[in-house]
Amino acid sequence: MKKKHSSPAPSSNLPVSKQTAGGIAGAIVGGVIAGPVGAVAGAIAGTMMGNRAAEGKTLVSSGTLATAKSAAKAVKDRLPLRKGGRPKAAAGQPAKAKPPKAKLRSTSSKSRAKRTAASSRPARRKTGS
Repeated sequence: MKKKHSSPAPSSNLPVSKQTAGGIAGAIVGGVIAGPVGAVAGAIAGTMMGNRAAEGKTLVSSGTLATAKSAAKAVKDRLPLRKGGRPKAAAGQPAKAKPPKAKLRSTSSKSRAKRTAASSRPARRKTGS
């Protein structure tokens, strides 16, 4: 009886360039996150990163990192509260005092009862003539 020989195992290292792999991965991730437009933008960004990887450079340039850090700092400085719940003071300046809270007016029990009764009634139907 003859032994059946299976076909040779396929090579796990397929000849795919880093640009192609980056473009496909970027398109998939961008498509999942932002739909068709995200797929196109992700493919472009992935191809650019794959090209940089093929050239032996870092995936993100130092100029891009510096711009992203400055943008993140600008956004962080505009946020009114930090995680601790206190406003962040500018360098060398004390924190500003909070403005006093506005007092809430209490409604009379009659007006409160009217609103409660009105909200529990069924809506009036418009009759057409």
